[in-house]
Amino acid sequence: MSQNPDELVRRLAAAVRASELYAAQHPLLQRSVQALAAAIAAHLSGASTVIIGFIGDDVVVNDTRLGKGSASLTGFVRGLRDREIEKITFHRGVTQEELQAFLGELAVKRAGTPLADRMSANGIRRIVVGKLAIEDVGDDQVGIDAARKVYGNAVTSAESLWQQAKSGDKPDPETARKIIDSLANIVNQDRTSLMALTAMKKYDNYTFTHMVNVAALSMAQARALNLEGPLLREFGFAALMHDIGKVNTPLELLNKPGKLTGSEFKEMKQHVVDGAHILRRTPEMPALAPVVAFEHHLKQDLSGYPENIGHRKLNLCTMIVSIADVFDALRSNRPYREGLATSRIRSIMGEQGNPAFNQPLLRRFVNMMGLFPIGTIVRLNTEEVGVVTAEHPEDPFRPQVKILFTSRGERMETPLLANTWERDSRGAFPRAVVESVDPDSVELDPLTVL
Repeated sequence: MSQNPDELVRRLAAAVRASELYAAQHPLLQRSVQALAAAIAAHLSGASTVIIGFIGDDVVVNDTRLGKGSASLTGFVRGLRDREIEKITFHRGVTQEELQAFLGELAVKRAGTPLADRMSANGIRRIVVGKLAIEDVGDDQVGIDAARKVYGNAVTSAESLWQQAKSGDKPDPETARKIIDSLANIVNQDRTSLMALTAMKKYDNYTFTHMVNVAALSMAQARALNLEGPLLREFGFAALMHDIGKVNTPLELLNKPGKLTGSEFKEMKQHVVDGAHILRRTPEMPALAPVVAFEHHLKQDLSGYPENIGHRKLNLCTMIVSIADVFDALRSNRPYREGLATSRIRSIMGEQGNPAFNQPLLRRFVNMMGLFPIGTIVRLNTEEVGVVTAEHPEDPFRPQVKILFTSRGERMETPLLANTWERDSRGAFPRAVVESVDPDSVELDPLTVL
């Protein structure tokens, strides 16, 4: 099939109509999905994405504005706009199963959960819906490259905020706001790529990447709770600044390889009070930021620190940030230990009776991140090594893996995409993930693979 933008949009409209009229296994819907998949594949030959944008009653496919369509097509476009869908991006590798799951979610016109979150929960990774900025039509503004640029700028800006506070100045709220705005856009449009970036352990400076990671992880959690707009950004703002009080903590304590002494731990604990003071004195700082800085080491039973604070109910943002803070700290390489595998972190954080976390929020977070998050390097039972490129919506133990190294440890010339949930002719699973692998041990940057 040739690359015909009009044909692609007609196939999409027909598939959407069919999904609204017929059951999932109906032959007419199946044929519509197959035809749509073929049209998308034609556009993705030689390209990483195809973007369909809706501007007024007009349709743009990548950089091509289509002519006025039929009345039925105009109705289709308006129907999407009514559901606040201004852009649909299909990424290379999208499957018929993902298309059918996407169409099924699109057919649900009244749901309590946003479409993007329902898609994420169903494992739809290669289709992204969102708002349209006119200037980015035809430009790939989602995906790992766009997320990498946003992430890099955020880390650089976080360092600026830190140095301002370190020198005794007030951290610039406008700098922080720009970080949060950029992260919010990625969280809304392409959460998967941003989550993959936060999982990398090879960044140079833990302090600044931790600030950005906690902000991104906290905003992803908040978005999954249907928070959006100014409140979503305020949560991100507070998460970004949660550890700012550590500017007053001696570097030798922050990086000490061994266990802290009693006096050293007392000095370390002071950062929650210092952080609240710094943020309270900073003009235009959201009121939530000093609260979270003060509370983020308190547990559900108010143990932890600071001590002797009397009776209080922890803020929702505090509980979200606490989960993101501990998760990112445990998986990051530190001077005193190597980062832990996601499965081990889940076990530690989910211990029965652990008062540190709000359990319903923790369960939501675990479901959001998955057992083997996208971007994780894994070893299979075949001794092959690869990178997780998609999660199975129902079985977290069986992700999709792009295999890069043979069982003999040799780099493959052509990577092999394996769905570990697929059975062979005997009904057995020929491949299964055994463990996570440290990127340093195989000299591989997973971001170059995604």
